[in-house]
Amino acid sequence: MKKALDEPLVRFLLIGAALFLISGLLDNAASGPKQRVAVSAGRIEQLAGIFAKTWQRPPTRRELEGLIDEFVLEEVYYRQAIEMGLDRDDTIIRRRLRQKLEFLSDDTASLIEATDEELSQYLAENEESFRESATYTFQQAYFNPERHGDDPEAYVAAQLTALRSGKPEVGDVSLMPASFREATRRDIDGAFGAGFSGELDKVEVGQWQGPVRSGLGWHLIRLDARTEGRLPELAEIRPVVEREWSNARRLTVRQEVNAALLEGYDIVIEWPEIAAGSQSENQASAQ
Repeated sequence: MKKALDEPLVRFLLIGAALFLISGLLDNAASGPKQRVAVSAGRIEQLAGIFAKTWQRPPTRRELEGLIDEFVLEEVYYRQAIEMGLDRDDTIIRRRLRQKLEFLSDDTASLIEATDEELSQYLAENEESFRESATYTFQQAYFNPERHGDDPEAYVAAQLTALRSGKPEVGDVSLMPASFREATRRDIDGAFGAGFSGELDKVEVGQWQGPVRSGLGWHLIRLDARTEGRLPELAEIRPVVEREWSNARRLTVRQEVNAALLEGYDIVIEWPEIAAGSQSENQASAQ
């Protein structure tokens, strides 16, 4: 394709076609009735405001005139493109128009303010999303299973006996901290691997216990303190609940708008033979 475009004759034909198209546009614009493009005072203030926000200063008279000229050209090109039907079957334009409609529905949803009753109900229905995590204060000794023979668990159990008898230092060298203070479930699972915080719920407070397995190896644990998670009152976290309620409401409104729009259309999907055959096979497999 690139080689063909380098041919002088091909380039000449393309340039000629482009000039013919532009000439036709100019002739149509000149021969037809003139359209009016009005730039209101409000629009000029908007252009000046955008400039000032970008450059941290108001535009000069000449700069403002340039902004107005660009706006006029943009409007003229827009109208001409619409008249030529260039907005049709353009994926980018289609997506942008859908996005603008979705913005309108989102703005409508944002105007709705939640009552205390609605927020309380939302909090009750989604309490796990707002529940404060339990916290754990503990010490740990790490053991690499690859360094302690065929039965590392037995070795770690022997080290537990040593710890309980007062031996001050056991465990392998590791980058992992030896102690954690008021660590949340997320902190712990992030350090040791998913589910490790749940193992700490089984550990008694006050003495060395284990071994406890993690994704890294074996651990001996001394749990010094554990606080249970709780669900805060609405008054404590109202802004957070309000934000999440608003997001959920926005999604609900969008779904309602989607359903309402679809009701106005008769949707016909014409599957190609290959795709239809694959669909039938998938349905048969599911059955």
